[in-house]
Amino acid sequence: MPRLFVPNFDFEHQLVDSAAQTPARLSRLNAELSTAWLAIAEDGDVLWTPEPVHSDFFRAAAEAGLPRVTGTMQPARLPGPIECVPWGWTDRLRVLSLERGWTADAPSAAAVATANSREFSSRLEHAWNIALPGAGPAASMSDVEQRLNLLSAPNERPRWVVKAQFGMAGRERLLGSGPLATPAEGWIRKRLAEDGLVFFEPWVDRVFEVGLQFDVPRSGTPVLLGCVPLLSNAGGQYRGSWFAPPVALATTQIVPASTIEVCKNAARRAQEIGYFGPLGIDVMCYRSADGEPAWRPLQDINARWTMGRLSLGLRRLMQPGECGFWWHGSATERPGLGESILVRQICEIYDLRVSRTVPTSPDQIAAGPCGHASAAILFRPSTSA
Repeated sequence: MPRLFVPNFDFEHQLVDSAAQTPARLSRLNAELSTAWLAIAEDGDVLWTPEPVHSDFFRAAAEAGLPRVTGTMQPARLPGPIECVPWGWTDRLRVLSLERGWTADAPSAAAVATANSREFSSRLEHAWNIALPGAGPAASMSDVEQRLNLLSAPNERPRWVVKAQFGMAGRERLLGSGPLATPAEGWIRKRLAEDGLVFFEPWVDRVFEVGLQFDVPRSGTPVLLGCVPLLSNAGGQYRGSWFAPPVALATTQIVPASTIEVCKNAARRAQEIGYFGPLGIDVMCYRSADGEPAWRPLQDINARWTMGRLSLGLRRLMQPGECGFWWHGSATERPGLGESILVRQICEIYDLRVSRTVPTSPDQIAAGPCGHASAAILFRPSTSA
């Protein structure tokens, strides 16, 4: 049975308000990201593209080694049985699947909302005594100020972050340092009115992050599919995943067995509350106050597909001796991607050269150019023939 991949990459917004309309900027981003599903699709699958993608793009992707798929703006007209595969399950998609007769193997709405909430991961962190010092929920402005005061030291302006109950890709959070300013208070009050809670954390000196990708069955033991190193910029925005890291990276970013066990336990807890399906847990290695490396096992729990999980499907592009990175960034970088600052830094650090790139997003959709782009970058050691 073919699968229909749904690009609701902002689905956390509907967890807050199922009737909310997606803002225009996020609708456009969803459309630009819709072809990211190529990473795990198979021949004959269908991508729901909210805006038209030219067939030439799909033809070129297939010639480069990706599956032969089709795009559609009108999934209701698809003939025959089809399985609905969304980025994350929402009430709207459950109803739509029922109306259209699509196969929909979906966990309950309550399980999805709970497993994706900051409250779920925060409770696990505190129950298992692994929370960052000073991190925790706040149900009022006075709670936020109290946590900030505990973090502060004389003559210092500590950096901090306040996160909403639901967030994605570095959005729905507030970064700051020192006392709260008026705009920050307004943002926090709005989130408290919507969700009843926000989550305060000290900002730590990140060394690197790794996404642990699980498959959670209805019953039985959750399966760890892979540990995927990821790159973010200084502000925490995602820049890509190593679906096949170079040896030098793979040996330096080894996740401790104790951290992996914490994540396995979290996957089991998600299963116990009724969640099943893809689950990604981002873990972070950071530099503690004494300068030593420390680990935060539950940096983010995502009860949905993740870009790291999708990136594992790009391993089929690899040839012997290659390693691979799934790059995400501004479309203006892609024409000279091999010479971009990020890629040059990767090559210098790991002594690599770009052997080829495979675009996973088109140059334009509908009548305009894309702002966001992605591509699989295959590298070889720079000293290889």
